Amino acid sequence: MNYFLVFSLLFFSAIYSQHNVDSTFIFSKFEDFDYEKKYDKIKKILDEDNEALLVYLDDSKFISLKHNKVKFYRICNDTVINNIVELNNIDAINCKSIIDALVSIDPKKITDEIDKKNRLRIEHLARYMISFYKKDKTLKLFYSYSSDTDLEDKFSFPKDRKTFLNNYLNLMKYFYDSEFERLKSLDTIYLLIEREKDVKYEQSIYSDSIYSTIMRKGKNMQYILSINKLKNIRQEDYWFQFDCSNISFVNLNRFGSDEPTNVFYEKQSFLKVNSDRILHLENLQKFTQCDLEQLISSDRKKVFIIDKNEAKDGIIKIKEVKGRTLCFLEQQED
Repeated sequence: MNYFLVFSLLFFSAIYSQHNVDSTFIFSKFEDFDYEKKYDKIKKILDEDNEALLVYLDDSKFISLKHNKVKFYRICNDTVINNIVELNNIDAINCKSIIDALVSIDPKKITDEIDKKNRLRIEHLARYMISFYKKDKTLKLFYSYSSDTDLEDKFSFPKDRKTFLNNYLNLMKYFYDSEFERLKSLDTIYLLIEREKDVKYEQSIYSDSIYSTIMRKGKNMQYILSINKLKNIRQEDYWFQFDCSNISFVNLNRFGSDEPTNVFYEKQSFLKVNSDRILHLENLQKFTQCDLEQLISSDRKKVFIIDKNEAKDGIIKIKEVKGRTLCFLEQQED
């Protein structure tokens, strides 16, 4: 009798385990068929198997849930970058509850929404995206407006929208350490450009009295100074290109050609005093496009560039710049 009982328990346990990993597995009542077969591509990059539920956030962040394990990945050019983070038991339980809340949301309630008063579509303001994949099934959630705009009361299903946003942001926190959060919270950031080796300079002058351009190319940077004396405009452009991201900034003076606007000068000691607000270019290499959006987008904070090529007699030039990343565009394209 005991043998029969043990055999029965093993039999039903085996059936239950198979049911959890076969193609009939349902992780959301709103899931759809994965026609693009992204699951196969993602699991290959992450070196996961068919048992994992895969979560894709923004431009390069992935989560794998398998049995009691929860892992966080960041990828660049189809390659895992940085260390893979595996949550402890308590954080794993919390993370699973967050994902359970997200997959319970009807995507139609937060995507392609229409203003109740003006009946205007606002898909172009989409800011946050998250997709779930399990074998041949998928669920995609798009948040149809930026959290920076106070639109909850103007659109339908405000409860679902707040549920999505709160849980999405809580999920994103697992990808970042305390130093990243500290830098993100700053209202002012200084980008320090060190003196580069093997820098190439180019210069073109259409007319000495009308227009001239100076270009400087470094390993991860391109700098262009354009002076149009006819229109009385001086413009400085900085382009930063990394393996996983790029960003551009501009300093424009429309009222004079001698010096760009929003510039001040300080002694070298300024760098030491403000070291907690200074970012070096080489430190930006590890960040993805949307990471940079949070750190150094001038839409979120004041950004200044300190170009040590312009330092003279122990004095550095500090200039405010305007610019943004391509994070928003990449999310739209996805």
